[in-house]
Amino acid sequence: MRASSPSELAGRPATARIWVILGGIAVVLAAVSIPVNAVLYGVPVIDAILLGLIQAGLIPLAVRSPKIAAALSLIPFVLLALLGNGSVGAPWPVAVTSILAQIALIITLAFAAPWRTAALTWLVSVLAVIALIAATPQRYDRFTESLASAIPFAAISLALLTIALLLAQRARIRAQLERERRVTASEQVRRELVEERNRIARELHDVVAHGLSMIQVQASSAKYRLPDLAPEAAAEFDSIGATSRGALAEMRQLLGVLRNEDSAAGLGPQPGLMDIPELVKSIRKTGVAVDLRWAVDDSDGLPASISLTAYRLVQEALSNAVRHAAGASATVVVTRASGAIDLMIENEAPRDSARGVAGPRTFGSTHTSEGLRGAGAARDTDPASPAATSRPAGHGLVGMRERVQLAGGRIELGPIDSGGFRVAAHLPIPNSTERA
Repeated sequence: MRASSPSELAGRPATARIWVILGGIAVVLAAVSIPVNAVLYGVPVIDAILLGLIQAGLIPLAVRSPKIAAALSLIPFVLLALLGNGSVGAPWPVAVTSILAQIALIITLAFAAPWRTAALTWLVSVLAVIALIAATPQRYDRFTESLASAIPFAAISLALLTIALLLAQRARIRAQLERERRVTASEQVRRELVEERNRIARELHDVVAHGLSMIQVQASSAKYRLPDLAPEAAAEFDSIGATSRGALAEMRQLLGVLRNEDSAAGLGPQPGLMDIPELVKSIRKTGVAVDLRWAVDDSDGLPASISLTAYRLVQEALSNAVRHAAGASATVVVTRASGAIDLMIENEAPRDSARGVAGPRTFGSTHTSEGLRGAGAARDTDPASPAATSRPAGHGLVGMRERVQLAGGRIELGPIDSGGFRVAAHLPIPNSTERA
């Protein structure tokens, strides 16, 4: 198992506490080691201050750059011992403060670096102490007693190093388990999402697709089952059959996307801005008078997402007008200018309507009138009634708002004074160089 990198260690929640602890240890060791080295070991004051600060500063440095701190640690550790060589009365070849600073550094390395770095630093430190004793045997009566003075350092530092490595390994295992837990939770959410998509796909296939298939079969076979059918009625049935076949084709694409999240959203050509005139023609066949005011030369440079959004907005608004404003005429205005697509879909009030309501509201308002007519919602509720103010807006309006928001545009929709309904959208074209 790999060790935590310095950046990972520094990025943990307890970072502040770690720096405070290490900084406090460094300050205490520097404050004690400087006078000890200067007084007991006879190290020149300037050297004692400089080397003491370096030795203490290497402890917090080990968190950011463990290898550099490990390599530099031997410089003050050895130099302080050599500079204090003249103090034959000192109790240890190496000052206790230097030993404590080196042990603190080794423990820090055990947490901040791979175990090999900490173990190698410990081994080199022990060998350095032995070498210093061997190089200055004249400081003590007997060399064996001098060598024995290194045993506490080696034993205590080894024990503390072992404990630190075990604790560091435990912390790394816990961190890895936490990462695995997050990955498992993410996979669980993804699996539940896939299952829900598959369930929706099954429902669409078993219910909606079946109903559309029945409509298509009955509409296509009507002229054969009813020989006395008038030509106009037969043409209407053929149109219904063609529309249902198109809806089934789109349903199959939708089912493919739901069942395979890695598939592209559009397995076939998607409708776009230039298909709006054909859409208007299909709506006219239902008996709705639609006036199309077209001010678009071409779709060059128009992103597919913006083109599809424009088409879906017109499609949804006209579909709502057909459903909720029976017999009312509609107007569709499509303009491409000033680096944007501007849409306006407005339908008159239903023929049985004679009451006007407030004007349109801009997307973003938290209040939506429920006396909506035509492109908005059914007109069977008085806008001033309690039911009108408590009933939520339809999913079609929410869908239009979401599409426009994703496109970075703005939309206004709502009833107008004449009793009809208006949808107005502004869709900016990204990175467009067009000018009005």
